Amino acid sequence: MEIHRQTCQLCGCHTLRNILVREPGEPEKVFAQCAQCKELVARYVIKSGGYYHAHRGFESYLRSIVRVGETMSGNNIKNDYDEMAGIVSARWEKIKQLLAEQHKDD
Repeated sequence: MEIHRQTCQLCGCHTLRNILVREPGEPEKVFAQCAQCKELVARYVIKSGGYYHAHRGFESYLRSIVRVGETMSGNNIKNDYDEMAGIVSARWEKIKQLLAEQHKDD
């Protein structure tokens, strides 16, 4: 796994603000803004069913599915969410461990 901590290309700041943009008929997008110099750092497109909010639960995931207009059975949606939640949680633990190793001398 490769981990990259997003950095502002202009001022070197690591503190970013994620701005979620929703437009009718378009995939959701995240614009990452530097918290220090306020410039755009990056833009990301969120794939269908890819929005996962760690502390909002299943209802938040359902809203992201509804926005895209996908039609799935309730069981499939719940199973997808449960699977994603487990994967995201495990991946986050690994990422925190790797970040701690990378920055142990900071």
